[in-house]
Amino acid sequence: MARAFLHNGDLLILDEPTSNLDALNEGSILKSIRDYHQEKTIILVSHRQSTTAICDQVYQLKDRKLEMSS
Repeated sequence: MARAFLHNGDLLILDEPTSNLDALNEGSILKSIRDYHQEKTIILVSHRQSTTAICDQVYQLKDRKLEMSS
């Protein structure tokens, strides 16, 4: 993830970036992602609601359909 931040691209795709982390490290990673997102598009794939809580828009896959979460 550090390499992705240093590369400074316009798009970042993260698949379960906080899996297997304790709550303290998860919070640190999510804060870094939140701070990094300015003027960038980040696609964050996660099963954890705590991870997706930092997202501006959340979509869920239900019955093979992509739905915007409320």
